[in-house]
Amino acid sequence: MLRKFLVFIVFVLTINCQNKQNKQGAIEDFIPNDAQVVMHINSLDVFKSALKNNELLSKTKFKAIFENNLTPIDSLKISGPLLLCISENSKYTFISQQKHIGSKELLKQNSIRDSIWVLSTSNSKSAPLKNTNTHPYKKFAKLTEPNATFSVYLAKPEQYGKEFSLFNNVLLDVKATPKYISLSGIYTDSNSKWNHLFENIIPKTQQLSNIVPDDIENFETFIYSDFQQFSKNLKALDSTLVFSELSKTILETSQEIGSIKTSHGSAILLHSIDISTSKETLVGYKEQLQSFRSVPIYKFENDSIFNQNFEGLLPKLNISNYTVIDEFLIFSENETLTEEIISKHINKNNLNNSKSFQNTQQKLSDDISYQKILTPENLAKILNPIFGISFSGTDLKAYKNSMVQVIRDDEVVHLNAQIEHFRPTQKQKKINEIFSITLDAALLSDVQLVKNHKTQQKDIVVQDIENQLYLISNQGVVRWKKKLSGPIVGRINQVDLYKNGRFQMVFSTENRVYVLDRLGEDVGPFPLKFKDKITQAVSVFDYDKNKNYRFLVTQGKSLLMYDGKGKRVKGFSYAPDSEILNAPQHIRYNGKDYIVFAADNDLKILNRRGKIRIDVKESINFSDQNIYFYNNKFSTIDTEGELVQVDIKGRVSKQTLGFDAQTNLTCSSRTLVAQWANQLQIKSNKTILDFGNYLPPQLFYLNDKIYIALTDQQAQKVTLFDSKATVLSGFPIYGISKIDLSYDDKDSALELICQSNDSEFIMYEIY
Repeated sequence: MLRKFLVFIVFVLTINCQNKQNKQGAIEDFIPNDAQVVMHINSLDVFKSALKNNELLSKTKFKAIFENNLTPIDSLKISGPLLLCISENSKYTFISQQKHIGSKELLKQNSIRDSIWVLSTSNSKSAPLKNTNTHPYKKFAKLTEPNATFSVYLAKPEQYGKEFSLFNNVLLDVKATPKYISLSGIYTDSNSKWNHLFENIIPKTQQLSNIVPDDIENFETFIYSDFQQFSKNLKALDSTLVFSELSKTILETSQEIGSIKTSHGSAILLHSIDISTSKETLVGYKEQLQSFRSVPIYKFENDSIFNQNFEGLLPKLNISNYTVIDEFLIFSENETLTEEIISKHINKNNLNNSKSFQNTQQKLSDDISYQKILTPENLAKILNPIFGISFSGTDLKAYKNSMVQVIRDDEVVHLNAQIEHFRPTQKQKKINEIFSITLDAALLSDVQLVKNHKTQQKDIVVQDIENQLYLISNQGVVRWKKKLSGPIVGRINQVDLYKNGRFQMVFSTENRVYVLDRLGEDVGPFPLKFKDKITQAVSVFDYDKNKNYRFLVTQGKSLLMYDGKGKRVKGFSYAPDSEILNAPQHIRYNGKDYIVFAADNDLKILNRRGKIRIDVKESINFSDQNIYFYNNKFSTIDTEGELVQVDIKGRVSKQTLGFDAQTNLTCSSRTLVAQWANQLQIKSNKTILDFGNYLPPQLFYLNDKIYIALTDQQAQKVTLFDSKATVLSGFPIYGISKIDLSYDDKDSALELICQSNDSEFIMYEIY
């Protein structure tokens, strides 16, 4: 009897276990049908950590959602997967398995069915739970990534019309670290526009970032392996589209089309796979509006090829011009934007050279169908509705160049995004074109920076062929211009004649020595007028650094010295004997003053009174290079390319360093720079250059650093080197003349100016 009773008990227990097993539900069965967002949290501990440590997630309302509806999140104990469902009007539903709920307060019988715990803000606690089992998320639940911080399903229906929405009917796995959020997933609607748009199109690597400026406000691009197929897909989505013969001819030679927006306007960009054919197609549009940086800009008013064929993909623009750069076609709203794109390209300030863009791009796919840069403003518009954030673009400025991609591969449409807080490990060298100024006539002199004692910054001074002298602020504002008697000889010097911290400019023309104040007014008895021609730039000496200036005027063989009041210095007398070849220089060494210049084949080294201080008995075949005081010796190059040096006892030495007769030389006290043919030597460091037409190198010593500037007029490029002959980041840049270089006292940026065409100069800032 006992044995039969035990068998009965076992049978009853087995039936009960089977009934309990049959009643075990799945958490996906209880998702409300009206839920538009479903979050699948794999591990609540991982999720809580992300909320604390990720800068973006920490500012969402997720923590408040949990704490307002459950318990303080730090004390919340749920050991297994958790669903958070968000319906319209901010109705929240939390779903997990009963066995994973570690809080007795949350475990209430009327919130449990089939071993599934559900807490909903949309139902009263006594309302019976419904097993809906019909929400579309259930079909994709098994596709979520177990190691993701959380997965999110956005069930918002796609808006009908011509717009392509990125975050509708998509399942995304979200991985969050303290510095970034990665999104990867798929579109769950096989009938989505993205699926139809890229049907039978092979993903490829986008190329337009090679031409897109690095400071765009918006950039999106569509990549296609076959434009004919791409156009068929477009027509299938919109039967009203009609591609003209011109548009088909242009677009059939392309594999990518995109749009950009900058502060200057918007443009359409094309990447051509046959640029010669593309140019031939545009042969009927050859009315040149202008040439900018030697790149022609043409008139183009047939914007229907974009507006009628890409509605919903590209913005509607009133195209006015186009240009061609390498294998890229740029169709722009205005010439200012076209000039900006050309300038940024020449100076390599494009997205591909941006560290933040590179940092984001390397975490995403190379072969894509569509890509969009998420500027801070774009990012705010996307994140705010998804994550319940109220960010502005300013809040997200550290997330510049976040990106989203669409990739159709094997009939599945993937979506990837990278949202990253980017701070370079070291300050990135970046070159920005601040402005360009076109003068009333062609430039006559090199552009030069001068001190402005009022602003404690730099102004710009330049002369045009009409002999107008301009003073221009470093913001591009013309302060004044003044008509001079003729071309300025040499460079402009600055002095403080009144010893009060206010600077004047000193320079000479062929028959005048000018001293101008900050407003361009003549100072005192100046200008001094001369009947005989001034043949070298006026030399300005301040022997004892006490602002008792001396102005030395060269006239053929003669030297005349004047003081700061414009009077002849009677104590100076030089006996002329041969033509003076370069402007005299003052060198102070071991407490003695030396006035140095070349005259015929003689190196003249005078004292303050104009008498010979050092008798150099050996003649020198001077080239057209200046005299420098290098390694405590008076140094130059002769007509054979040999380095000639004279010590303070007048002894001459020569060295053959491999220079040729056409070598250009510049020196500081410890640094020698030589350029000849396609070679550049800085100290003992040599580098091979492209063959070109080089101006003499320039040496700048600023903030204890040496900078060497070299301009190739043939290639129209300016390159800046350090003392090791290494090209600085961001160079070369566009320019056709010698440069001037200085530090901006306001923000410690380097300011660089140079000529850009006959009547224009550019100002750059280097950070």
